[in-house]
Amino acid sequence: MSEINIVANKENYSVCSIGKLDDLKEFTYKHPLLTEAMEGKVFVGEALNTTSMEISLQSLLAEQEIPFDHKHKTHEEVYIILKGKGRFIVDDEVTEVSEGSMVRIAPEARRRWSNPYDQELLVMVIQAVKNTLKQHTVFDGYVD
Repeated sequence: MSEINIVANKENYSVCSIGKLDDLKEFTYKHPLLTEAMEGKVFVGEALNTTSMEISLQSLLAEQEIPFDHKHKTHEEVYIILKGKGRFIVDDEVTEVSEGSMVRIAPEARRRWSNPYDQELLVMVIQAVKNTLKQHTVFDGYVD
């Protein structure tokens, strides 16, 4: 099992490293409500001290599938496909995705994903509380 390396934890920023993405499969995550650990899954929000989102990465090896559907109470999720291709199953509807694809899923939707192909699927997941975004533009940033 790999570990998250916290590089900096300052008042106004945090930096962590999980190492090379090719080694993501070395991480193991055990959800308290599941009986089996998930290989290739790591959450980094706590290491980064995030206050408005959770971020995770997962490697799904060739011909693997997440073995359960799940929903969220309040969190909308965005899945960003970093490598490979796979299938997202949302409310029993199957969508093919590949590197560069992004999928937004509402909290109340049932979701899981699979990799029926012969190469690794690498996904980043960002979760945030639904309906809390104040604007979609760059105007939140400013020059000081």
